Amino acid sequence: MLQMTLVIRGKVQRVGFRYSVVDHVLTSKLPIVGFVRNLADGSVEVIAQGDIEALKELHRFCTKGPPRAEVREVTEDLIKINKVDFSDFGIRE
Repeated sequence: MLQMTLVIRGKVQRVGFRYSVVDHVLTSKLPIVGFVRNLADGSVEVIAQGDIEALKELHRFCTKGPPRAEVREVTEDLIKINKVDFSDFGIRE
């Protein structure tokens, strides 16, 4: 199992970015658990656990985001984990 942390920078708050990420995970039926949240610096953070193919698809989506977003940069950290820490995928405040 892998855990991926993404930090997405640009015009990514107040454009429905978090909701679009959750919608993409759920409608695509990606086998991912974790969360997405806004950060104080104006960026969005995604922490997701799943298999490599599902995480790649999530990363691909986050490089574009919803139509009103303007993604400038996505930083990624990928680590191998031994246990799953989450039961679903959603938004955290």
